[in-house]
Amino acid sequence: MREDYMDVTGTVFNIQTYSIHDGPGIRVTVFLKGCQLRCKWCANPESNETFPQLMTYSSKCTGCGACFSACPKNAISLNIEGGKGREITDRKLCVNCGKCIEACPNEAREIAGKTMTVRQVLDKVLKDKLFIDASGGGMTISGGEPLMHPEFTACLLYAAQEAGLHTAIESCSFASPGIVDEVFKYVDLGLLDIKHMDSAEHRRLTGVPNETILANIRHIHNDLHVPVIIRVPTIPGYNDSDENIAATARFTAEELGTDIAVHLLPYHRLGESKNESLGKKMDLSTDIPSDEHMQHLLSIVGSYGLQGQIGG
Repeated sequence: MREDYMDVTGTVFNIQTYSIHDGPGIRVTVFLKGCQLRCKWCANPESNETFPQLMTYSSKCTGCGACFSACPKNAISLNIEGGKGREITDRKLCVNCGKCIEACPNEAREIAGKTMTVRQVLDKVLKDKLFIDASGGGMTISGGEPLMHPEFTACLLYAAQEAGLHTAIESCSFASPGIVDEVFKYVDLGLLDIKHMDSAEHRRLTGVPNETILANIRHIHNDLHVPVIIRVPTIPGYNDSDENIAATARFTAEELGTDIAVHLLPYHRLGESKNESLGKKMDLSTDIPSDEHMQHLLSIVGSYGLQGQIGG
């Protein structure tokens, strides 16, 4: 590990405390910006790009015009409807400078993402060490995709282990073998996604094929001997067929072993409002899966001798 590892920087858009769904015990989850995939159902679209981005919340906007006056790039205009103003931000002109955020009296605007050092992140994580230790928890790095920032991710994981923390990473496993080797030497638990077992469908739904992903998952568990949990974001009409869930369970049981847990993560609508806040619209037509359907898919996972679970 490089001597100045505590000074390495990354772009962080959230540090979530008291998390209970990102590994064992109470955890602090660090979310990094930047991802190679473009999943149609992404719950954290503010994590897709590597740079800070403006997010706006129309429900908090009173149309006062303070942001309009503060913007140095004239990227904000007011649309008057029914006597009430509503801001409209031209994302092509916006440079994410944050001047409008300083001016807004209603917290209707924010910048997602800021540059932080390993030291700064670790200091925030360690504030909860008492609760982390008492619960058998630790620190989890999520995103976005942590493997897109291998140096920062590896340094933060190393620093956490040096501080006596259990480490976990949530990853799509889409990276070169060299990056996987460098990062996972400091990982105590891998929470690894499989979006779809058919490579053509995987490319259609996420933008990339799945051969590298599946090969890396095998390597992480079988060669690097990192404990893993396989997670399947379950999206009705996209990857929730009996055939795909069975193929995922078969891959897990035959390639990794029947002692590997599979977590089915039901689709939720959080990403829809976040896309709106980014001035985007989701290219997705689906609904939240029913409890009955999730239980049916769970039974398919169990039929392969695997321990299944709904949710993380």
